[in-house]
Formats: sequence, C-alpha cells, structure tokens
Amino acid sequence: MKESRWVTLLLGALGGVVIALGLWAFGDVGDNSAPAAADTIPNQVPVATGTVWEDDITPFLTSKASLELAPADEVHVANAPDMPPPITRTDQRIVEVHFDVVENVAAIDPATGVEFETWGYKIAGDDTPVIGTPGPVIRARVGDVFRFTVTNPESNTHPHNVDFHAVTGQGGGAEATVVAPGETATIEARLLYPGVFMYHCAFGDVPEHIAHGMYGGIVVDPETPLPAADKEFYVVQSEYYTDSLEPGLTELDRDALLDEEPSMVVFNGYKGSLTENPLAIDVGDRARFYFVNAGIDLDSNFHPIGSHWDAVWQEGATYSPPIRGSQTTLVPAGGGVVVDLVGYVPSRIILVDHALTRAFYKGAIGFVDVAGSENPEIFEVVTEP
Repeated sequence: MKESRWVTLLLGALGGVVIALGLWAFGDVGDNSAPAAADTIPNQVPVATGTVWEDDITPFLTSKASLELAPADEVHVANAPDMPPPITRTDQRIVEVHFDVVENVAAIDPATGVEFETWGYKIAGDDTPVIGTPGPVIRARVGDVFRFTVTNPESNTHPHNVDFHAVTGQGGGAEATVVAPGETATIEARLLYPGVFMYHCAFGDVPEHIAHGMYGGIVVDPETPLPAADKEFYVVQSEYYTDSLEPGLTELDRDALLDEEPSMVVFNGYKGSLTENPLAIDVGDRARFYFVNAGIDLDSNFHPIGSHWDAVWQEGATYSPPIRGSQTTLVPAGGGVVVDLVGYVPSRIILVDHALTRAFYKGAIGFVDVAGSENPEIFEVVTEP
C-alpha cells in the first residue's frame, strides 16, 4: 500500500517535469516578452487579431534645408465648395500659402436679408468676392513644410491669428501668427499626419472669434493616395448665434453662445449656400467630401438622404482604412471626416445634419444633383396596372 502511494507520487512528479519542459520549449514559462515572430516586423507588435501597432506613423522627413518649393503649377488653395486637385508628387516640398484677414458685414441668410459682422480669411490678392467664412481650403502632402503667411490689413479693427489642427507646435501656430491690424506673420511647420483638419482663430475670446466666422479646413494628402474620386468638394458646418432673425444687421447673442443654442446651423458660411447652388455629379461618379465641423459647440450627424457613405475615413484620419456603407457619420465639433458617395441613379441627394431641426429650420442642408440615365435595377417607381 505504501509502495503504491510512492509510485503514484513519483509518476505525478515526472508528469509535472514533462509538462514544464513542454511549456518551456514552446513558450518560455514566466517570460513576458512578445513571441519571436513579432520581431520580424520592425516597430510593430500585435494589438488585436489581424491588426498591428506601429510605434511611429509619421513619414521619414527629408532635411528641411534640402527641400525645394512645390511645383509652380501645383494648386494649394481654393474657395468652398471647390477643392484643389490631389497632390500627385511623391517627394516632400515646401508649400507656400498666404492669407489676408477679412472683416466685413455679410448676408448670412440672403433669402430673408439677415446680416452679421463676419470675420474670416481669404487668399491674399484674390479679388473674388468672398465673405471669408469658411476660409479657403488648403491642400498639401504629408511630410511637406507648410510655409504660412497671414496679413491683417490696416483697415481692420481686431487682432487675429490662426490655430491649425494639422500643425505640431505651440497652439498649432496660434502664438506665432498673432497679427494686429497692419501686421504680417509667417510660420513654417511640418505636416506630420495626413487627413482633413480644422483651422481657426485662437486670439482673445476664442469662441467669439470662431462665432464670427474665423475657421476653415486643411487637407493633408497621405503618402499612399486615396482611391481616385471623380469629383471632390469642401464643406464646412458651422453655427451663428444672432440676437435676431429679422432682416438687417444682427449682433452676437452672448447668452445663446454660452447656452450652446445657435440661431443658425449652416454649410459653407451662410444659409442656402448648397441649396441655391447645388453640387453636381453624374451617374457613376464617386464624389468625395472633405467635411469640417467648425462648431463651435454642436456635433454634426452628417447624412446623405437618398444615398449612403460608400466610404468613411472617420475623424478625417486618412492613414487608416475607411469603413464602408455607412448611413450617418458623427463629426465632433473641431473635427472632420472624409466621405465618399456614389451616384447610382439620377436624383437629388440631400446633405443634412440629421439632427433634423438644424437641417429644416436652421440651415444645415445642401443638395447634390445626380444627372444621367435611369437604372431600374437599383430604383424604379412601380405603376399599378
């Protein structure tokens, strides 16, 4: 009986040794290091099934001293809803952009005659009549040096600056670009991440400056270009806080601003901008929207009535793959998104903030007219026999 018990204990101990040796051979018991296979992928470790973590997603930077200016025929700025063409070169360059600050009175609801004192930005030297809000869209390529100059004309009243969400540096460049009337400032900044980003004035009472219209978007193309689109558009959602909706000049309602209750929520600077001037595509076109929600306060629920977002680069982060087939994408205040839709059938697609009182009562609505041949395989009105 005693002998049998010792045999059992001995066999148990031998079994434990075999298991321990097996575990050591296959996994180094007690070692918390990553599996050797992960070491074959530099700067990457598994974070979830099918994904990897990269320690650094910023591009290798060509020495600033050796960079040349971007080609003379490369367009870097445009006024809404237009976009400059995609950047097709494969090397890093210096991209120069020069803005003038705009202060004027503009019709923010032309249909009813509501006016407001708008502040904003325009392309320096551009004689095209613009209200400056949203400011022009800027386009460059990741890794580029962004050489930005801003001039505040002597005829203006207020100091201003620019905070670029695409810029790494104090205040996104805000501190270095403060310009009183009659002053000019210039910064140079590397564009380290691709995507669509907001810029805005960050001087003094920042909410007041944004509420008057000082915002816009900057698109930084990735090293690997996005799939080609047939049409590209620049759209900015924003809010006005006016003390009246009657015709004539209105004032900023600070109580409404503090309560986050805008009197208008609009696309591209004024009510009716994309309904009186619809965007146009053809059946079969892939249309890409670089969308910025300037806020100040409300999230946007960007939705195409009568269509879908075929591709969505969430938060405007074009380094990451898109999600496909979304109905509505949430864009936080101060954020952006890149979305594609495809024109499958002739129709009027209605762009809205799907918090629908904003769309139907306050102005966050626009049209995309799709022209071309009918396709009953996708949509058909059935008539009763």
